[in-house]
Amino acid sequence: MAPDARPAPLPPRSFRLRDGRDYRLRPLGPDDGALLAGMFTSLSRETIHARYGWLIRDMNPERAGLMLQADPAREDLLGVLEVLPDGGERLWAIGRLVLAPDGASAECAFLVHDERRRLGLATRLLRHLCLLGRRRRLPRLFAQVRRENRPMLDVFRRAGARLHFDPGGEVVEIDIPLRRPKILFDKTAPAPSAGPMASPEKKSFSPVRLAVDIVVCAAFFAFIFNVVKSHVPSNDPRMITFWGAAAAACMTGVFWLAWQMVGTVFRFQTRKGP
Repeated sequence: MAPDARPAPLPPRSFRLRDGRDYRLRPLGPDDGALLAGMFTSLSRETIHARYGWLIRDMNPERAGLMLQADPAREDLLGVLEVLPDGGERLWAIGRLVLAPDGASAECAFLVHDERRRLGLATRLLRHLCLLGRRRRLPRLFAQVRRENRPMLDVFRRAGARLHFDPGGEVVEIDIPLRRPKILFDKTAPAPSAGPMASPEKKSFSPVRLAVDIVVCAAFFAFIFNVVKSHVPSNDPRMITFWGAAAAACMTGVFWLAWQMVGTVFRFQTRKGP
């Protein structure tokens, strides 16, 4: 899938929040202009200014419809709507995902109504925008949040985002990784063929591996013995041999552990998957 190719839209999701009301999360489009205009009529001036940077005084269905027009190849627009008893809807929160010009990331932004905060609407929007970002095969999302907006910063922090504070700035840069970084032991495990309480698979004995271990450790022991015996503070050949061999044996034990760890990691990384 090309980075700017839009995947199939998510189907509407219905859920109930702790306020006891039923909500629906679905994509928004120009036909929802009346719902957005109705939401703006009861937003506080502070919320509008904090989200858009200026006051929008003349929001009407036509202008709201224009705000909801988006390039489907580069934008996703979601809304959380309350399901009214008569079957209608009321918009309470919106979230937007906009692909960056380089196509390697996308910006996400939210607007939650003053009367429906602290209910988890932003968390749900972020979760679904991350899902849309993964379906676009993006490695990360990013956002900008005002420094004093602690609740929104907490939403991103709980989602595993990285927050970058500028000591002299008013905006916090948010980085949201979408792909789990690959680490040394990050390998997909095969599906288990037995129950969770089954014993682990017994490793087969390899005479060749044992012989290699003995030869390598013996060579290491001989090398270390020849190095350390000249540093033993004694003129007695027996004491020199004893303490040199003891020191070489200790260091060979540590070397053997490291050798086994290297072999285990190498075999794990080169093992073919199912």
